Amino acid sequence: MIRVDLKSLNKELILGHRSSIGLENSYYRPNISELLQDYLKAVDLLTISEENHLKMENIKIKQRNDALERDKDEVIALRKELEPLLALKNTLIKEGELKES
Repeated sequence: MIRVDLKSLNKELILGHRSSIGLENSYYRPNISELLQDYLKAVDLLTISEENHLKMENIKIKQRNDALERDKDEVIALRKELEPLLALKNTLIKEGELKES
């Protein structure tokens, strides 16, 4: 939990160390959502099983695949736009209106 830089008091509350909090418990009361967010920062380091690590890796791979699919679709659309221009270029070269580059 130290490696992910959790708030000290949140760490103690997550671990159930209420007695070590002392008076700070009277002045600082994080909501459950804040504690959950802090816990989720550390869950990979706290988990012995590889399941969570593999889930996160799977999510990253899916996001990368989605990005590649979008890029592929964009390339296909650009090729379709480019085809008539290339045909025109070839026609102009054949007719001598344009020099090959």
